[in-house]
Amino acid sequence: MPLDRTRFGELLRSQREIYKEMDDWRLVYASQNNRAVKVAQLLWGDNPPWVQDKAEVINGLIAANDYKDYLEIGGQPWSERSTFAKIVCERKDSVNPGHEDGRDEKHKGQFEDKMSPGNNHYHLYSDEFFKEACNKKYDIVFIDGFHEHSQVYRDIENSLNNLNDEGIIVLHDMIPLTRDLETSPFRTGDCWRGFADFRKREDLQMHVLVPPWGSEDSLGFIKKGSQVPFEKEIEYNYDFLLDNIEDMMSLIDLKSFIEIYLPQANKQL
Repeated sequence: MPLDRTRFGELLRSQREIYKEMDDWRLVYASQNNRAVKVAQLLWGDNPPWVQDKAEVINGLIAANDYKDYLEIGGQPWSERSTFAKIVCERKDSVNPGHEDGRDEKHKGQFEDKMSPGNNHYHLYSDEFFKEACNKKYDIVFIDGFHEHSQVYRDIENSLNNLNDEGIIVLHDMIPLTRDLETSPFRTGDCWRGFADFRKREDLQMHVLVPPWGSEDSLGFIKKGSQVPFEKEIEYNYDFLLDNIEDMMSLIDLKSFIEIYLPQANKQL
């Protein structure tokens, strides 16, 4: 049984020369949504389980594993609508210099005193944080910083070095839905390349949850464990991604995600 019953990779390959521009992602997502809803109805009937956004995914992992320490790279604790604000965890840290074009002093000192006890924000780039300020290990890390290959690679590497043995890394924006979306680190970017680099290792468990699960985003997951490494030499271009996406990115659909990462919930479905 394939781990992605929606055949997301097949869809992307069929539409890569039809929908190329940034905003064409909506059309690709609409097609994927139709396919995935049909699959969900076949698997679960008229009332399939649903996960609405990335915060709900993260909170589900926290609750299922009794995680206590959360780190968000790219967190925006000054916004009540942010992912960081929605996360329910005993201790929460965020790292963000504050602006996509450089260190922004706008938010510094404006909200830290309002944060709950046990929560901290570091007004640093993630590389600086791990080198200068990180003095603990985390149960769960959400990587949603600069969406560029080398930065994502370093964020994964540093997070693994500061992750508890049973912990997990969650990554945002793993699959650009169109060719142009891969070109901007302020959109989806080429995050997939940093993830794919770690598919060469045997000592990790890695998957990417395909849409839809309430969002057009694809979320990556990395844990310490085991996997069959991706054997091909990686070519860092969009066509190579699509032509190898099922294996290289270890695609899973919502049912497979629940079975693998939320087994207690799966028993109740």
